[in-house]
Amino acid sequence: MTKQEFFFMLIRSAVRQEPLKPFSMTPWEYGEMMKEADKQSVSGLLIDALRNNNVTLQKKCVIHMMKLQNSIISTNRLLNRRAVEVSKLFNDAGFRTCVVKGQGNTLFYPNPFSRIPGDIDLWVEGSRKDISSFVKSMTPSAQDSMLHIEFPYFQDVDVEVHYYPSYSARPSVNKRVQKWFSDHSEEQFSHKVTLPETEGEINVSTAEFNIIQQLSHIMVHFFVEGIGLRQFVDYYLMLIHSKKIDGIEQTLKELGMYKFAQGVMWVEKHIFHLEESKMLVPPNEKIGKLILNEMTEGGNFGYHDQRYTSRNKGVLMRGITDTYRLIKLTTIFPGDAFWKILRKIQYQIWKMK
Repeated sequence: MTKQEFFFMLIRSAVRQEPLKPFSMTPWEYGEMMKEADKQSVSGLLIDALRNNNVTLQKKCVIHMMKLQNSIISTNRLLNRRAVEVSKLFNDAGFRTCVVKGQGNTLFYPNPFSRIPGDIDLWVEGSRKDISSFVKSMTPSAQDSMLHIEFPYFQDVDVEVHYYPSYSARPSVNKRVQKWFSDHSEEQFSHKVTLPETEGEINVSTAEFNIIQQLSHIMVHFFVEGIGLRQFVDYYLMLIHSKKIDGIEQTLKELGMYKFAQGVMWVEKHIFHLEESKMLVPPNEKIGKLILNEMTEGGNFGYHDQRYTSRNKGVLMRGITDTYRLIKLTTIFPGDAFWKILRKIQYQIWKMK
């Protein structure tokens, strides 16, 4: 068994709650697994796997693991509280809101405190002008972008206020994507839940909505910078907890996601042994191996990709590097990569206005 296979086995054990035969790990082995888990932003799941299977570890590894777990739990508790607070803030101002991804995804985890949290993504209903005006009235330093506006209201948590949940770089396809989001928005803005250890209800997106929204999210980041294992864990759990969606293959074709979804299905099968009955479309091994390679090389959002270190040498070099990467992806995704290059140019022009 390779190091990668061993790592995937441990994460799969935590996600699927499948027990493993007793074994022990040396400090070096523990360190290597933790290093990979940190790269892929799944350290909490690795800890669950080691603790649930009573893996024999040296004392210093156990102490490190317990400290890290306590830190992950504390951060999740903080983000849960902040998600409730920021939702109430916008609701009191007359906006309907829905938390997408992030803390909403934790509800599908066997242990909701094991997911490594990021920021809070709040989808707000309303016009761009009204939302932006309210945000800037509260936080004048807020930086705007095409998809969302930052909301630096908290010192300890990053919040992004989304005008829409995701997008497609292809203009004609994006119109259909936004229409799909709009057609399914009512349920999202009324899907109330209570996050662990919080008081009061907030809205989070449903598993069925996530099937489209988070596939789009994975696809966007795959082309923009890279994507890590955490997002594939999230998506696996969405698939497991979602109801069968009628006409899903046709919907994915109309929204320009079918080909990418085939690769994602292969990755989910390869890592998590996703059952055929839960697959959206037939898996494609060639596309899946490309996606898997990008994931293993780049890690969470491509931050660890040693192939493109020139990204860190300024805005111009990042643009050149990202364009070079997109050109390489045209071999399998010619249309998507081409439009993503144009989207980058469009975004730079928009930023200069």
